[in-house]
Amino acid sequence: MGAKKFSSAEKAAIIVASLGEDLAPKIFSQMNADEIGKIGRSLQNLGRLELSEIEDTLSEFLALLQSPKSKALDAQSFIERMSKKNGKNGLSLADSFGPGDYRMRVFDKTRPELLYRVIEQDKPQTLALILSHAPSSFAAPLLKIFPERMRLEVLIRMAKLQEVDPLLIQELDEHLMRELDKLGHGSSQKIGGIKKVAEILNALNQEAPELLSRISERNPTMASDIQQEMFTFEDLLKIDVKGLQEIVKGLKREALILAMRGASPEMLNHFVASMSERSGKMFREDLEALGGQKKSDVMSARTQLLDLTRSLIEAGKIPLTSDNNQYV
Repeated sequence: MGAKKFSSAEKAAIIVASLGEDLAPKIFSQMNADEIGKIGRSLQNLGRLELSEIEDTLSEFLALLQSPKSKALDAQSFIERMSKKNGKNGLSLADSFGPGDYRMRVFDKTRPELLYRVIEQDKPQTLALILSHAPSSFAAPLLKIFPERMRLEVLIRMAKLQEVDPLLIQELDEHLMRELDKLGHGSSQKIGGIKKVAEILNALNQEAPELLSRISERNPTMASDIQQEMFTFEDLLKIDVKGLQEIVKGLKREALILAMRGASPEMLNHFVASMSERSGKMFREDLEALGGQKKSDVMSARTQLLDLTRSLIEAGKIPLTSDNNQYV
């Protein structure tokens, strides 16, 4: 995964925090209140940064960040240490930062269809607050679940939103987390679920399509989720050339070659057909030169291939077809 695209203020915050608790106060002492506030708010929003993210954004500090104490940056811990340092006005530096924006955690803990069960009875204004703080990749499928009339109402209210107290957003986030816990999606043992149903249907073979069809009659969304989890290695034959090109582009060449080890000639030809003549020839040559491989390594490579394929399907970048041109 690539590094985040940080704003100028966030980059400045990372530089200051990377200098450590002894040097950082000297930098802050040279700034005015507005500058301290802007960097401080950005720092509070950064959260925990892995070294790779810092390196990509701040290459000029690479040598410093490679020291044993700089493997990661915990912005909150840094802020707590800064609360013990005073600025030129005599006040704690952390007090000069002001309140930071609150990032809702609920979107990392659940899926749109599950959150919908919690919020479907909420007022449009509350729904607008929730969707305004959700990543677009989460907000879009969530909005699709609502009736069309409600979608329009929520979007209009979102457009009218301006500033909201971060404490209100935090309370809303904690409320949603509690409600999800009540539904059994909190810190309890996971049983059943879409994945388990998919595993059982895979094992049923010929009976699976009829059962899946009946599930679809009652809950099309659930049936679609189950079908995606049932996607197998052989299902790759149902992907067209453009879809295969997306897969080839997104998977490391070594992993794709390993995944094709022991595959049927039909599967190999299917993938090679998506490549240029020269690339396809080189791919076959590299596969032939691969030699014997551990079955576990081959299966691991195929898992990577299928995981990537599922993510591309969910993102709408790969359409699926079958004999009747419809794959649900």
